[in-house]
Amino acid sequence: MVNWNGREDTLRCLESLARQTDRDFETVVVDNGSSDGSVDAVRRAFPEVRVLETGENLGFAEGSNRGIEATSSPWVATLNNDTVVDPRWLEELRRAAEAGGPRLGMLQSELTFLGESQLLNSTGVLLYRDGHASDRDAYAPRRPDDHEEEVFCPTAGAALYRRAMLDEVRLPTGYFDRTFFMYFEDVDLGWRCRLAGWEARYVPTARVRHAFQASSKRQPGRFVGSHLRRNRIRMLLKNGSLGFVGASLPRSLYEACELVVWHGPSALRDLGAAARDGLTQRRHVAHLAESGRVGRRETERRWTVPSPEPLGREIAAQLRKLFDAR
Repeated sequence: MVNWNGREDTLRCLESLARQTDRDFETVVVDNGSSDGSVDAVRRAFPEVRVLETGENLGFAEGSNRGIEATSSPWVATLNNDTVVDPRWLEELRRAAEAGGPRLGMLQSELTFLGESQLLNSTGVLLYRDGHASDRDAYAPRRPDDHEEEVFCPTAGAALYRRAMLDEVRLPTGYFDRTFFMYFEDVDLGWRCRLAGWEARYVPTARVRHAFQASSKRQPGRFVGSHLRRNRIRMLLKNGSLGFVGASLPRSLYEACELVVWHGPSALRDLGAAARDGLTQRRHVAHLAESGRVGRRETERRWTVPSPEPLGREIAAQLRKLFDAR
């Protein structure tokens, strides 16, 4: 669990972990340089929890890497600190992991919103044909009779990963690519795992409630939107086939224009850095795809879905908002 100035959220999450029916686990909190007393509060209330202090805000990706590196269990769960887990959460994930085949490497929890427990936040990740990605079933009504099924990959807000898989797909930039800081780092990891031949499964009985972007809301301005746009470029150039990258070009150009409008010409420098990061790691991902015998195009054919909103219509809607605001 990564924490950055989220003392109350983290304490609430740890209280729910203390009520797990499955007790065979260790909890590690990676604190990213908090200044709100989080570290002392966690150590006082939960002395059994291991706290790793980074001394600075390394982001979700590298913070998670530090926690994974500090442990040695065959499975590792990542959990957002603004979540509350059901008492049987870990028990259900363990059951599904043990029942899965040898290539099952990722498990997704049922995420609902903390303030609206009958509304789904995520049941995994969807990868769209225009190069975008989003939470599967976001804002859909919860389905009590849901069944386990294969998904593209999990969101790291409440996921379980096989360590052997993580070790196999690890890049020079970490399990989660630290250059992402936060956002799309879990999709990037899941895509890489898919290319290496690993599978992912949704476990609806592993229930988690999520406050959603509690840490991000403390960030200024266009923090979320800017990271999403730059990191989508990183992710595409690392993992996508050339055809897929080309098909996503209209969205990429549109989002590049958005960044320039928001931040001025300096946005082009940041986009260039994101592109270099993606291209630098592309050869490592290509090697994984070769070893896993799962090609980029085969993965895209199986797992990409039509975009819910055509880009042209989306642009028109954004322009209407702009002119209405003026």
